[in-house]
Amino acid sequence: MSAHVNDIEQTLLMLADEDKRLILMGFFKTGKGEYGEGDQFLGITNPQIRQVVKLAWKNTSVEEAAMLVHSPWHEIRQCGLLILVEHFQRAHKKQDDAAMALIFNTYTSLHPFINNWDLVDLSVYKIIGEYEMIHPEVTLMDEWIMPGHTLWQQRMAMVATWKHIRYNRYDKVIERASLLLYSPHDLLHKASGWMLRELYKHSEAGKSLLDKFLEEHIMQMPSTMLSYAIERMPENDKAYWRSRRKRV
Repeated sequence: MSAHVNDIEQTLLMLADEDKRLILMGFFKTGKGEYGEGDQFLGITNPQIRQVVKLAWKNTSVEEAAMLVHSPWHEIRQCGLLILVEHFQRAHKKQDDAAMALIFNTYTSLHPFINNWDLVDLSVYKIIGEYEMIHPEVTLMDEWIMPGHTLWQQRMAMVATWKHIRYNRYDKVIERASLLLYSPHDLLHKASGWMLRELYKHSEAGKSLLDKFLEEHIMQMPSTMLSYAIERMPENDKAYWRSRRKRV
């Protein structure tokens, strides 16, 4: 481990807070049999982590950021991921395709350590989603959304489409949400419902696509996915779709 990585880790370790740690361990479901089983927290807030990132990222290499993501501590992994985001955004601004490819490949190789929903949601659309927009020929997320991949790989593939929406490219949102209709994981229902809601919010075309999706899949949609998807609709539209789902 480099001395610089050790300095970042020590800075974060000094921010540890036992009371907050216990709260976070419960909030992120780290108990036996829960989705975050075994994850270890220091009890550091997001603003504190982002302040460390702000001060450290320019002097931290991609390889050093990856070392941080290997940490057993959740907040140190988060710090490493956010440093990768900063590097990717700089490379994107410079149109440095080689640097973006390096960060994309590094990030995807780290997926076993991106193992809770906040780690996914804070980083994936800013790296993978953006890279998919630049390189639509890259199909890794079309593989990861499929059954047989981990919960977190599938969530990464779904949440990456948030960037697609911002570019007015909606096909992957619909395609990947359709593939999660029968998933047993509530966190995937939430992710797909969230992206469908973002689709609805984004444009009139997005609203029409969501209506079409609901017409086709309303009877198969898990209640959580439906609830998230229609959250921003007027109350009478919400009531309509809920009643449609209840019909036998």
